[in-house]
Amino acid sequence: MKKIFVSTFCIVIGLFSIYCFAKGNESVLSQLDNALQNQSVYMTQKEAAIDSLKSSLHAPNLDQSRRFQLNYNLGKSYELFVTDSAMKYFDRSLLVADSLRNDAFKNEVYISKSMVLAVSGMYKEALELFDGINRNTLSDNQLVDYYNCGRQIYSFLSTYTKAEPYVGEYEKKQYLYRDSILMVLPPNSFEYKLYEAEQQYGTGQHANAELILQTLLRQVAETSNIYARAAFTLATIYKDEGNDELYLYYLALSALSDVKASVKENAALQNLALYLYQKGDIARAYQYIKYSLDDAVFCNARLRAVEISTVLPVINAAYQMKAEEQRHQMLLFLILVSFLSIFLIIALFWIYKQMKKLTSTKNKLRQANHIKEEYIGHFLNLCSLYIEKLDRFRSTVNRKIMAGQIEELLKITKSSQFASMEQKEFYASFDSAFLQIYPDFVSELNKLLQPNERFVLKSGELLNTELRIFAIIRLGIDDSSKIANFLHYSINTIYTYRNKVKSRAVDREKFEENLMKIGAVD
Repeated sequence: MKKIFVSTFCIVIGLFSIYCFAKGNESVLSQLDNALQNQSVYMTQKEAAIDSLKSSLHAPNLDQSRRFQLNYNLGKSYELFVTDSAMKYFDRSLLVADSLRNDAFKNEVYISKSMVLAVSGMYKEALELFDGINRNTLSDNQLVDYYNCGRQIYSFLSTYTKAEPYVGEYEKKQYLYRDSILMVLPPNSFEYKLYEAEQQYGTGQHANAELILQTLLRQVAETSNIYARAAFTLATIYKDEGNDELYLYYLALSALSDVKASVKENAALQNLALYLYQKGDIARAYQYIKYSLDDAVFCNARLRAVEISTVLPVINAAYQMKAEEQRHQMLLFLILVSFLSIFLIIALFWIYKQMKKLTSTKNKLRQANHIKEEYIGHFLNLCSLYIEKLDRFRSTVNRKIMAGQIEELLKITKSSQFASMEQKEFYASFDSAFLQIYPDFVSELNKLLQPNERFVLKSGELLNTELRIFAIIRLGIDDSSKIANFLHYSINTIYTYRNKVKSRAVDREKFEENLMKIGAVD
């Protein structure tokens, strides 16, 4: 009944986790990215703690037992950080233990040195030192470290060898040492829970192992080695079950714990890099495998360096290919942007020209409106004057008729003097109004004529007949018959004047075209 309950509980937890962690994967990867970029901060914290121990070594009147403990603690601090430094301080602590003739101290150092030699890839030396330890002389606490050291050495050997029958033998010894640890650890300790979960996993009881590990992760600090190992084991369980989402999530949690604790001997980050490479996240995979290699070199963890060396070329090649594809895409993008920029420049130039034409058209319309306004105003004034004159003429005719002065009235109406005077007055009014709009008309028109053919006006004369004809043309009245009616000339006279002036032009073909540009707004 209990087994059924545990299995059911784990299935429910697993299904719920798939939903939640699918959303959380990108979040935990982002946290890992950020932690890797800021790992110098965590290393500074680690080094500050180490420096504090080192400064304690210089305390006055330091007894040998305390000196041993400080050197030993420094070695343990460097154990998964920098193996060379760890060996240096273990050797120093061993010298102190020899001076004290303390076998318990010596055993502690031998166990720890065996561990560091294994991390450094010196398996032969590690086994020789480990096998030389007399297990019967160890305390219960030292037995935990002893069995854990044996478990770790054979774990490294099985991973490194990868050949039968040696792998099987090394794994069997690894499991025996793990089982021995459970016999000496307190059952209520976190370490016991971790090894118990690993034992459950090793015997195929995944549900029990998962339940223990999930509980353990909620109880221990994120930067503890127990947390990193628990998360890594959980990830392994989910990988075996084919749950990629949870495998990625817990593998990232394990790597994040290692980074924050400045643990340089680790497997989570390189495994995560390989998994992400397989899933197509080449950029992250490349960054993670580079960090893993840097950690392995920094720590002198040879097994990790060997493992990474088999994966790095593959990921690097994929990364370089991806980078090359991105460069090609960037080149195509730049070419596209260049074409679009050229098109935009052409479009802007065309718009500028159209705006310029529109502005010119508006100015011309404004000028034309101004001309119309001037002439409408002027001729409204003329109409008013002519109405007044006609009214006066009407009054004169009426008075003459009433007075019986028919002969005198007949004499007035037969005379052309009245019409001639009105014509002159009309010309003068037209000339004045036109020159108000185009004050430089005469001088500008003369520029279009040959130097010896230019107009010279008489004193008090505003325009002459030829100039008046072309003034009307400039106003937009090009029809010779309309010009003739306007000036009370025959059509032939207008033609004659037009041809005569054109014959005197510098450019006869474009004379009237150039004429229309006089006074025009650009």
